[in-house]
Parts: sequence; C-alpha cells; structure tokens
Amino acid sequence: MAEKIDPSAFGAQLLAEAEKIADDMQAWRREFHQFPELAFEENITASKIRRVLDSIPGVEVTSGFAISTSVIGVIGGDLPGPALVVRACMDAIEVEEATGVSFASCMPGVMHASGHDAHMAVLLGTAKLLAAHADRLKRKVVLLFQPAGEGRGGAKTLVESNFLEKFNVSNCLALSWWPELPYGELFLKKGVMTALSDRIHIDVRGVPGHAAEPHMTVDPVTIAAHLIVAIQTMLSREVDPRETALISFGQIESGFAYNVIPEQTNLWGTLRAFDPRTRDFVQKRIETMVPGIAKAFRGLASVEYTRNYAQVDNDTALVAKIMEIGKPFFGDDGINVLERPLLSGEDFSYFSSHVPSVFMLMGTGLEYGLHQPVYDVPESMLAFSAAWQAFAAMTL
Repeated sequence: MAEKIDPSAFGAQLLAEAEKIADDMQAWRREFHQFPELAFEENITASKIRRVLDSIPGVEVTSGFAISTSVIGVIGGDLPGPALVVRACMDAIEVEEATGVSFASCMPGVMHASGHDAHMAVLLGTAKLLAAHADRLKRKVVLLFQPAGEGRGGAKTLVESNFLEKFNVSNCLALSWWPELPYGELFLKKGVMTALSDRIHIDVRGVPGHAAEPHMTVDPVTIAAHLIVAIQTMLSREVDPRETALISFGQIESGFAYNVIPEQTNLWGTLRAFDPRTRDFVQKRIETMVPGIAKAFRGLASVEYTRNYAQVDNDTALVAKIMEIGKPFFGDDGINVLERPLLSGEDFSYFSSHVPSVFMLMGTGLEYGLHQPVYDVPESMLAFSAAWQAFAAMTL
C-alpha cells in the first residue's frame, strides 16, 4: 500500500531533489533547443529522450507507438488500476531564431518557440523524481513525449491508435509555460480552457499577364485582398458580437516577379472560437462567400477547411482536486483561476474529450510571447515545474 504523504513536507522534499538535477534539466533543454525538429520528424529529439529514460531505473520505455518518433515511459507498471498520463510535446515550429543564445537553433528556419524544449526537459526531470519514489506511487504513471503538437494532430493519431486503451489511461495532465502570466504561478480553469482551432486554405485562380496590362488579366492578388476584407467584415457583422470568432491569415503566397500578375494566389489562415455552433456558421459562410466573390471578379476560388482541434475541456472535479492539492505546494497565492479561456488551439483536446483531463499553465512572466523569434524560457523554473508535476502525479 502506498505510504501516506504529508503534502507540505513532501513538496519541499521533491523541490530539493529537483534542484539537485537542475543542471541536467538545463543541459537537456539546451540540447533540444539546439536541434529542433518539425512535426513527425523528431528523430534526434526522440533519440535523446530514449537515452535519458533508458538510464533511469524502473522506467519501462516504449518507442514508436502509433508514430515513429513517439516515446513513452511508464513508472509503476505493476500497480493495479488505470493510469495517469503526463504529457509533453516534442515538435518545434517554422520560425527563424533571433535570441542570440549560445545554444541557438542549428536548423535554419526551425525553432523551439513554443517552449516544448523546456516541457520535455521538465518531463524527464519528473521521470527521475517519480522513479526515485516509485514505492510511494498510488497508480501507474505514463510519461508521454508526444510528436506533432503544433497543428499536425499528433494527439489525434495516438488516440485513434488506441493509446488510451493500450495504457489503460483514466486521466491526463499537461503543463505549459505561459509568458503573459506571473512567474512561477499556476493557472487553471474549469471547463473550456482553450479555443477550438481550424485551418483554412483558400486557392484563388486568375489569368496571368503583364502588370502594365491588368485589363488583359484576372488578378488573383486583388481577389485575395477582397476575400480577406469580406471575411473580416462577415465576422464583425454576421457573428453575434457576444460570441468569440477570430480569423487570422498568416501566410499568403503569390507570384514570382514584381511586374507580372500571377495566375494563382494562396491564403492560409486559422479560425479560433469557443462555441462549435459558431464554427459551423463561419465555415459555411466562408465556403459560400469565397467562390461567389471570386466569380464577381471573373476568377475562381476554392476553400479547403480543416477542423484541427476541439476546445480543451478541463474536467471540473479534477481541477478542483488539483486546486486542493496544489495549495501546500504553491501556497494560497500561487495557484489561481484563469479568468478567461485562451484563444490558443491545443491538441491536448483529443485527450480531454475522451478521459477527464486538465491542461495547466505555469506563468513565466516574460516580455516576449510564444512563437516569436526572440522567445526564450527562464531555466530557473525547470526544477520547480518538475517537482510540481511529480508532486501532482503522486498526490492526485
């Protein structure tokens, strides 16, 4: 039977132990940061994770489940009953780094600008702490290093490949560092925690020609400009202003020369909303509007609308439990209720839609936000976060 834990004393003990491996976590984080890899290509990253997990006694390692680059570590595998999953994502994003740190990305145009390098290092530290206290575990803990968390559906692939059933999972936790929140404080919210997130691709076709003879062409760039304005106008005039609906176009591709009107323009964007009914309305309107507006300008246009993530729905009872157990660790002022859900998309929603789960935010209090070329993380938080994850896994 698991030993009864005095929360305050045990939290302090775990934090002291985490500080002893802080240098290891810093080294792991910097290795991950220096060699970032995009979704489903995390081969170097997976190899580094396996190397560390294999060196920790009592961790059963599974590589390549459902996705060739996935890595899963299990602690307390002989314990009866369902398991708790603690997840960290592995992939980087397409951003050219501008931090100037000595361990900056070696991969041109690819960077860990979401903090996944730190999340992985923290989860490895959590593995060390849990393995050292395996005799005190109340249930099996599954440490999931998940590929393709940035819009490519890694969690979806795992869930559809029966990951939850294979490892008998009853709950999932994930911790993300958030720069806009106060340093070292934990933020939770019952119910909807993040927005649903979709991908929109609009393909506009025209007739190419010389820029000096636009009357002889059908300009897809002009059509694309009208489409962007029309879609933004639709959001502000057709969606109930009390509902959240945001569309941003972050990528536009067209043409090869400044003085040639091209044949084709491509737009890529994303929808964020909280209500699936809002998504249904906006998708239908875009699919109706886009071909009609293009036709009005003598062009053609098609829409490829991909539903990426649902909302992360934090389990109410599990949030309440974490708030309860978290107070001895963080103190009364260090654990907070998030006022409003995030407009960020998060593929952790594939887990939260199947089993009671909680997505947690740890504030880093930084000036620069996620996905910026100068984004960095405070390495002083590595030990604290690892201790918290281990504490939560052992006291829930």
